[in-house]
Amino acid sequence: MAGLDRKRIGSGMALNFETIRPEVLAAEFFVVGTVAGGLANLWAIGLTARPELNSRNEAGDVWSSPWYQLIPILGYFFSFGRNRLHGTPVGLRGLFVELATGLLFAAYVLAAVRFNCQQVPEVRPDDFWRSARVLCHLALITLLVAATATDLRKFVIPDQITIPGMILGVLAATLSGQLQIEHLWVDWNQEVPGIRGPYIPDWLDAHRHWHGMAWSIAGSLVGAGLTLFVRRLSGLILGREALGFGDVTLLAMIGTFVGWQATVAVFVVAPLCGIVCSLPVRFFTRKAYLPYGPFLAAATIVVLFSWKWLWPSTRLVFGHPQSLAFLGAAAAGTLVILLLILRIYQARFGASIIDEIRFDD
Repeated sequence: MAGLDRKRIGSGMALNFETIRPEVLAAEFFVVGTVAGGLANLWAIGLTARPELNSRNEAGDVWSSPWYQLIPILGYFFSFGRNRLHGTPVGLRGLFVELATGLLFAAYVLAAVRFNCQQVPEVRPDDFWRSARVLCHLALITLLVAATATDLRKFVIPDQITIPGMILGVLAATLSGQLQIEHLWVDWNQEVPGIRGPYIPDWLDAHRHWHGMAWSIAGSLVGAGLTLFVRRLSGLILGREALGFGDVTLLAMIGTFVGWQATVAVFVVAPLCGIVCSLPVRFFTRKAYLPYGPFLAAATIVVLFSWKWLWPSTRLVFGHPQSLAFLGAAAAGTLVILLLILRIYQARFGASIIDEIRFDD
């Protein structure tokens, strides 16, 4: 916590990315990211190759392929640009996933370590746990890549991705007690400049591991609650659910890694990402309609990269229960109005418009 002089656990440990030159750090994590992206893509293929989802045995294709075709990036060129894995779509798309994940890893590590994209005044982890938080978020990014790949391939986000992700997020937050990007509760409305800072409950520092667990679980509950609310409300008004249950578990998993405040931000930013990303995603996938999971994943990336600047502009609301209640009521009311308009449009022009925009999982 801010202003405390007590000895930090892990302060003498060697994990500190700030001691590594930026270009070396970026190059190292680009390589790590390409490997993570390749593995995530193969994981997605294995999860979506079940007989009930696909008539082809793509999982068997993966493991029966020559070993050199599984090498990230180089495997594509070893296959002379053809689809690797005996026709399994890991060719150009797989190469794109590997390159994109490598670039994302490198960019995120530089943003977090060199540009302090998550630094806020009231959260000051030790150097060790600050670097460990970066690694934890890279694990989250890998899970998001796998979830996005399965959602784009078969409109499903398997529990095999989200449930282990939730367990990992809660365990990491509990064992460390210092992975949060914002504390469970901070009230900046009580700040008096030059006299006192924001209100932070004392028990959060006295019981760091309990705080980490509570912070992570709160993020999961808020993520699941928001998506369940939209799912059920759309079902009542539209007669069909606008979000799949995979979106519920996905945002719950995200919440275990970023906490409840950032989860709310992800939920708000996701529709904007949908507007921006829908055209390129539609172009590459040739789908008639798009899943919502990739937009939640993209919103998570945006929030991780911009939290240092996003939090100061919203922290007064997050520390004031009345403002939170008012904001939630206003958002729910707006959603009801939009769904009613969509219902009227559906009744006027038929179900085709709903089929075009629905989000299946």
